[in-house]
Amino acid sequence: MAPIPTRLKLEATALNRPAVRQPARRQGSVRRTSSLQSLWTPGEDSRFTIVGRARDLVTLSDRDPAVIGEDGLEAVIGPDGRISALDGSRLGNRLAQFAGLRPGGELRKAMARDIADEAARETRLHRLLDDLAGAVFMSVAAWYAWEGGIKGHADRLCAKSVADRPVTGICLSYVPGSPSMTADGRGAEENADHPIGPLPLATADPFQFHALAETDGPNQWRLRRTDLWREGGELVADAWFQDSSAIEGDPGRRLIFHEYGLTARFDPASLEIAAISVTPHVLPYVTCHAAPATAEVLLGRNVRDLRGLVPSLLRGEAGCTHLNDMLRALQDVAALAGVIGMEGADGNDAGGGSIAD
Repeated sequence: MAPIPTRLKLEATALNRPAVRQPARRQGSVRRTSSLQSLWTPGEDSRFTIVGRARDLVTLSDRDPAVIGEDGLEAVIGPDGRISALDGSRLGNRLAQFAGLRPGGELRKAMARDIADEAARETRLHRLLDDLAGAVFMSVAAWYAWEGGIKGHADRLCAKSVADRPVTGICLSYVPGSPSMTADGRGAEENADHPIGPLPLATADPFQFHALAETDGPNQWRLRRTDLWREGGELVADAWFQDSSAIEGDPGRRLIFHEYGLTARFDPASLEIAAISVTPHVLPYVTCHAAPATAEVLLGRNVRDLRGLVPSLLRGEAGCTHLNDMLRALQDVAALAGVIGMEGADGNDAGGGSIAD
């Protein structure tokens, strides 16, 4: 018999509303989509593969949508969470040299040293590499709704389950006294809600999102979409982010862990943030729903500085780990703004392109 849900779990369930429908493409807009899919093989618990894909697409009023460019990567992650092998649609030899690094601080330092131009141009490939840390962090969630669950996966590795790791101070929900945390400093899973939703990208529009890798084993997906267009003398961004995992025996639905929507307005000349609003579609705890207000600290800041500013201003208990990831990714707007406003931008390597004025 299933345990009786706690009051806090029921309150979290009432707040969560999976937003599975993506908006139609706007005329005169550019859309960047990216995906990192952590793919496991049943019976192989010590390593997994992350398949990353990203695409930039423009929609004009007088012609069909045009794909500006696409990039991809494939990373093999070992039992220690480090990169065993890394390859990409570009820079394959340089990416291979990142083997042995841990996604996150170690990889980002190496990227800043060896492929700094990718960050300067906010390329699609940089988006995928920068997001590897979050994908690896969430990868074990692939086993949540699979036989044996996360604990079974850990037992097969003779390792400690991630559910038992200390979380104090990681984010605004994990503070002493919070109902989202146990007395000994672990996440209070009994108070968490992870709703089930249909596949998020089902659509009749073949250009809505790029193609994902096909898989039927345990898997976790991290999906992003950012639309940018001009409106009333400003640039407007509409962004979406979702973490989800497969459900064994139920390929038409997924378990959703985090899902945010975001809208922001920018000065087109300076790219300073004039307005920002975050919508929490799915978050695990009631306390997580305080996170959207933290984004207001970025008002007046330049979008080109977000990757460095967000970890500084919203570190630990000041922010939400997954919203921070989304806010850092908003720096992609710097590249997409060039697509909207500049003729002749190079879209092959830089993740750019042009829309005629």
